[in-house]
Amino acid sequence: MTTAGPEVHRSDVEFVVVGGGVLGLSAARSLARRGRQVVVCEQATVGHGMSGSKGSARIFRLGYDDPGYVRLAMAAQRLWRQLEAESETALVTTTGQVTFGDDLEVLVGAMAEAGAPHEPMTADEVAARFPGLSVPTTAVFEPQSGVIAAADCLAALRTVRGVEVRERTRVVRCRDDGRRVSVVLETHEKGACELGASAVIVCAGPWTAPLVSGSDIGLTAMPTLEQVAYVAPVEGPVDAFPVFVERRHPWFYGLPDVSSGLMKVSLHGAGPVVSLGELENNVTCELPDDGLVAALSASARRVLPGVDPDPVATERCVYDNTPDGDFVLDRVGRVILGSGTSGHGFKFAPLLGEVLADLVTGAPHHPDLGSQADLARFAAGRLRTSGRGGGPTIHP
Repeated sequence: MTTAGPEVHRSDVEFVVVGGGVLGLSAARSLARRGRQVVVCEQATVGHGMSGSKGSARIFRLGYDDPGYVRLAMAAQRLWRQLEAESETALVTTTGQVTFGDDLEVLVGAMAEAGAPHEPMTADEVAARFPGLSVPTTAVFEPQSGVIAAADCLAALRTVRGVEVRERTRVVRCRDDGRRVSVVLETHEKGACELGASAVIVCAGPWTAPLVSGSDIGLTAMPTLEQVAYVAPVEGPVDAFPVFVERRHPWFYGLPDVSSGLMKVSLHGAGPVVSLGELENNVTCELPDDGLVAALSASARRVLPGVDPDPVATERCVYDNTPDGDFVLDRVGRVILGSGTSGHGFKFAPLLGEVLADLVTGAPHHPDLGSQADLARFAAGRLRTSGRGGGPTIHP
C-alpha cells in the first residue's frame, strides 16, 4: 500500500517578486505600470524590524565620488517626484547637505562632471548658516540633497494598482526549468504551495543568496548589523539641520527626522557581520551595541553642538553588502536578482525598479550602470577598490 504525498496547491501568475522592501516594491510598481500582473511575496511584513527598508527617514543625495552614480541619483530624483505626484504624498524633502572630511576634491570632480549643483563652504559659513553643525575645515554644500520619508515611500509603493502584496509568505525555493519558474512557498498543514511564473525577481536582501544558491552564480550573503542613534536638538526644530556626511573612517552621517523631531545619526559600515539565523532572532538583533552607541555619542559631541549627544533612542539596521559596495542587478535564466544595496540603495529605488523590470523584459542596463552591477564581476575579478587603498568602495 502506498501513501500519497502531501497535496501541492499550484497557481500561475505572470511575475513574482520575492521581498517586499523598497527595491522589490519598486520593481513590482515598474512592472505593474507596464500592464503586467505581479505578486510580491514578503516573508514577514512590509517594513519589518529586520528589513533593510525599515524606519522613517533615509538620505537622498546626489554626491558620489563616481560621476556615474551622481547621474543615477539625478535620474532617481526625477522618478521620486513622479511617485510623489502619483501618490499625492510628499516623499523627499530638500534640506541641503554639508559634506566635509577626506578627499573632497574627488567628490567635487564627480559632481562637476555629472553636472550636479554644489558649492564650497568655509567652516565659518557652515557655522553661520547651520549653527547646530560644526565642521573643522572646508566643506561642500549640495543644495538638492535631503531626506526621504522611508515609511511613506513603502506605503505609496505597496498600494500601486496591479500589485498584489502577500505578507507572511516565505519563499523557500525558486526552480527555473528554462520555461517557467516554480516559486515554492513555505509548507503549511494543507500541503505545499507553489506559484508558477514566467520570471521571478528576487529582492530578498541577505536572504537572496540562499534562495538562488543552486544557480552557481557566486553570490554570497554578507549582512552587517549597523547601529543607529537618535539625538535631540538643544533648541529649535530639527528641520533647521541639514543632512551631513563626514568623510572619515568610518563615515559619520546624520539627517533630520522630522517625524520624530530628532537627528538620526550613524557610522556607515561600522557594524559587525551577522548571520541569517541571528537576523531572524529579532530580540537579539534589536539589542544596542554599547561600543557603537558610545562612538556615536562621541561623534555627535564633536560635530553637532546643537544637540544633546546622549541618544534618546537607538535601533539596529541591516546592510545587505557586496564586496565592492556596488549593487547586484542581473539575470540568470528566468531569475532576476536585485540585491547588495550595501546601505546606500534606498535613494535609487524607483530607478532600480525600472532596471529590474527592464531585465525581466530583456532590455539593457541603464547606461550609467555599465557592467558594474553584473554578477560576472565576482568571477572576473572586476571588483572596484577605493582610491585610498582602504578596501572596497562603500557609499552611504
